Amino acid sequence: MDNEYLTWLQNDFEDSPFWRHMGISMDYLSAGEARIKMPVSENQMNCNQFLHGGSITSLLDSIIGVTIRSSQNVKVATIYLNTHFVSPVKDGTLYATANIVHPGKSIIPVESKVVDDQDRLIAVATAAFTVLKK
Repeated sequence: MDNEYLTWLQNDFEDSPFWRHMGISMDYLSAGEARIKMPVSENQMNCNQFLHGGSITSLLDSIIGVTIRSSQNVKVATIYLNTHFVSPVKDGTLYATANIVHPGKSIIPVESKVVDDQDRLIAVATAAFTVLKK
């Protein structure tokens, strides 16, 4: 992937209404490798005053999309996403990364994880994404 495409990709994700709403931004981006971050926000807390699991899952889903699209110029959609929560979160910043398990042509299995700003594991996920037809 060339730098022009990666710059466009970063802007495309960061300009999306959902990313702006969640406070997600790119922390690092290169061909096939990315890290995104999200500050923990009071409006994302559940009734127990911990970060809602849906916010964490959204971060995992987002990093997978970024990672796949940084490795090839395609659009993708989630087939499934299994999330395993490891540690609760009340504050700070979360960081997400993903690894493509197998670069398939139509279905791409991926693993991803979220850590906090102390590098404490928050959640892991396994997923499969489908490549959308142009």
